[in-house]
Parts: sequence; C-alpha cells; structure tokens
Amino acid sequence: MQELKDLLKVSDADYLSIYEKVILANTNQGENILIPYMPMGNLAFEAAINERKCLVYDDNPLIRINFESEFFYPSLAGIKNRLSEIKITYNFPDHGMKRFLDSKTYDEVMSIREFLHSAPKDPLNLWIKRLVSETLKMPQIVNNAISTPTYFDAKELALRTYKAVLSNIDPMKILILHHYVPNFLDNESVLDEMLNGAKVKMAYYAPYTFNSEVYFEKHLLKMWFSGISKERLINSLVNDNDHEGRQKKDFLSLHKKLDSGGILFIEKIHDYNLEAFFKLALFYGYENLKAFCDTKGNAIYLMRKLGT
Repeated sequence: MQELKDLLKVSDADYLSIYEKVILANTNQGENILIPYMPMGNLAFEAAINERKCLVYDDNPLIRINFESEFFYPSLAGIKNRLSEIKITYNFPDHGMKRFLDSKTYDEVMSIREFLHSAPKDPLNLWIKRLVSETLKMPQIVNNAISTPTYFDAKELALRTYKAVLSNIDPMKILILHHYVPNFLDNESVLDEMLNGAKVKMAYYAPYTFNSEVYFEKHLLKMWFSGISKERLINSLVNDNDHEGRQKKDFLSLHKKLDSGGILFIEKIHDYNLEAFFKLALFYGYENLKAFCDTKGNAIYLMRKLGT
C-alpha cells in the first residue's frame, strides 16, 4: 500500500529493541497497553519490566497456559515444597486417558490435576500446571496401535524441567514487580468492564493463525490435564477464518479504545495478510510513522491515531 512506509530492514537484535523503545516513548509508568492477541510475549515482557500494565484479552485458552506463569519465577525449593504437598492416591477411574499413560503415572497425574482444580492460582500452582502439562506427550501410534506407555515420575520430571527453566532464565524477568504482571482476561467484554470507557495510549496488534483441531488431537493429554475442551479451543477468535471481517472488527474496537495521538504497534508475523486492517486504519486517518522488518520476515508498523 502506498500510504505505508517502506520496511527498514534491521538486525534481529535491533528489531527486539523496538518494543522497549516504543513503550518508553509513548506510555508512562503504570499505564495500560492493550493486547487482543498474544502469539508471543516480547512486548508484554518489556512492558512489565518497564512498569507498564498489559491487558491481554486473547480468548485462546492456551495463552494462559503458555504465558501466565512466565511473569513469576518461584524458587526451586518453593516448587519442590508445593509438589510435596500433593498426596498421590491410586486407582483413579479411567477418564478416557488411561490408555495413553502408564497406570502409575496416570494416578500421579490425576492426583496433581485434582489438587490444582481446587487450589488457588498462585505462581507455584501456575508453574506446576504448566510443567506437568508439558511433560504429557502422546504415545506413538503404529498401525492404529498405541505403543506401550513407559512410567515416569510426574513430580520429579516437573521439578527437573523447572530446574532447566531457571538455569536459562533472562535475569531481567526476575525483576518484574507483581503489580505490573499482565492481566489475562477471558474476553473483550471483561476488558470493556474494566476500562469503563477509559482510553489507552497504546495497543499491540499481532493476529495469528492457529489450527485448533490439529493441535488438540496432537496434544490431547495436555488439553485434558489443562481442562481445555475441543469446543472451547475451536471457538476462540484465532480460529475465525473470516480474516478480513475479523480485522475490521478488531480495528474498530481498538480505535474506540485508543486515545487521540495513541499508537497502534502492529506486528505482522509469518506473512500474515493485514491488508484489511491497514486499509481501515488509513481510511480513519491513522499515520504510519515507521516500519521495520527483521531477517526472518516479521515486520512492525507503528501507526498514530490523529485527531483531537
């Protein structure tokens, strides 16, 4: 599109630095940034580190599993102690998943699942839920026969996995103050209630595609443990195949919530076609300030809302 700036190719390191620079230049400490889709956590982490509050309302239930825990890093001893509080009971009835797990592992996983179901969603439990869900790999199926599952100690594997996480953590993430951890909201209706008509100075827009049916079948154990139904996953907005219609709705929603002079930080991932969104933004008088791309083909467009 003619009205869009030509992409300036930058190094991957310089590309990653854009998040922080834009946040600091366009928002103040404690202010909200809207995130309707969260395919990755780069901007949300930079916002939290710099004491801004992201309001994430991506209704894909995997977002909470994949990201909510990453803004807290309890000690290894804390995770170990919490795991020790979970009493393992045996001979759980089959909920349709027993054939995919060793019988002893199944009882361990069920015990953890039952514990988490009624436990508070504190950082320790968020991490345990994520760690155990990630260990649950579907067994191989050869000639329509499921390979015999092997035993693994669910608690021990979760602990080893978290130890590896801590050894590779970005030290800056440990410095995030709890007050600036993003709010993960169920949907846009909850966001609207929270804002109550208030405007924001910045929104991050990075829609993505997601084949929920394929993912669900490939990660059936993870979905079961996490309490995510196939219907819930399929009904999330990222599965809406009417990309043009969704982009128009997304723009009008963000336009309504963005203050005059506010910034739309648009990230185009893996050649995702954003033509409908750009056309509407330009029609409403948004100015494309800058545009960048990295060596992988991802692109950032910064657009300002004009008006009084």
